[in-house]
Amino acid sequence: MIKGVNLGGWFVLESWMKPELFKGLNSKDETGFVTMNPHAKKDLEKHWFTFITKEDFVYLKQIGINSLRLPIGWWFEGDEPYISSTPYIHQAMKWASEVGLDVLLDLHTAPGCQNGFDNGGIEGVMTWHLFPRNIDVTIDKLERIVLSFRDYPAFMGIEVLNEPFTSIDMHIIHDFYQRAYERIRKHTQKLIVFHDAFRPLDAGWKPFFEKHKMENIALDLHLYHCFDPKLISGTFEQHLNLIMNERIPMIKALSQFVRVIVGEWSLGINFDKMKKDASFDEKLYTKLLADLQLYAYTQGFGYYFWSYKIDRESHRNWDFRRLIKEGILPSHF
Repeated sequence: MIKGVNLGGWFVLESWMKPELFKGLNSKDETGFVTMNPHAKKDLEKHWFTFITKEDFVYLKQIGINSLRLPIGWWFEGDEPYISSTPYIHQAMKWASEVGLDVLLDLHTAPGCQNGFDNGGIEGVMTWHLFPRNIDVTIDKLERIVLSFRDYPAFMGIEVLNEPFTSIDMHIIHDFYQRAYERIRKHTQKLIVFHDAFRPLDAGWKPFFEKHKMENIALDLHLYHCFDPKLISGTFEQHLNLIMNERIPMIKALSQFVRVIVGEWSLGINFDKMKKDASFDEKLYTKLLADLQLYAYTQGFGYYFWSYKIDRESHRNWDFRRLIKEGILPSHF
């Protein structure tokens, strides 16, 4: 059972996670950061060295976390104009190996961007699927990642691409997943994870996996409470109903033919817009949201909270460390 946390915002920048880093830049993503910031290399290296340290790995091990999902960019080797994070990823893998934590390396960005999000490396652009060359480079990069990091004891496996967008044709995604699997399997038998492309139930996963006879794989679902307009303006009971009566049955149904990981979840919820009555208690409701999600996501192969650290005063409900400190998340897992 995976009991994990994402180390988001470390090797793939998202401005909302550390706004100070983007001060004075008209960008929310790493592409903008490296192209607009004349001190990008110096600032990035300082960030990589200080944002997360070995003490964080030790702390996570002590509280019962057993696995880390580590987002990295397709440019990790320093493809122009990006800056190589390879030495720092090696350091992270070394720390995890020394401390006794597993690491799922997660290719969080792809050439051309697979979703148009800031977390895809370049906001507002989504051309990954339009050019076969982009997909070929992505598979080459996955091979490079495996060859670079497979020998660490902490290396648990690799997620082939984070959040390819819901509008991308599933035939393109399925073909990419099959090709990526075959390339990676030449070098390791460790876990290979596929994101559900925001289509857990209607993307033909069962026939796809039955056809290709893949071994040691998992399907990654990202389950949030802050993006669906009906939930945002609904009642808290709707959030509870979603977890208990939709997500748990879905996880159990998918688990009949593939292991299911909830690779991202949080306690982010827009209480300001939610319908609520005089009995509303934000801390109570947030803790209930935490407890029920923890229960639900252990019905599969495990989970990774997003994210370990948010470097700003706001966004507490996305900050694993603060949520533990405030008694919302358990002090031990």
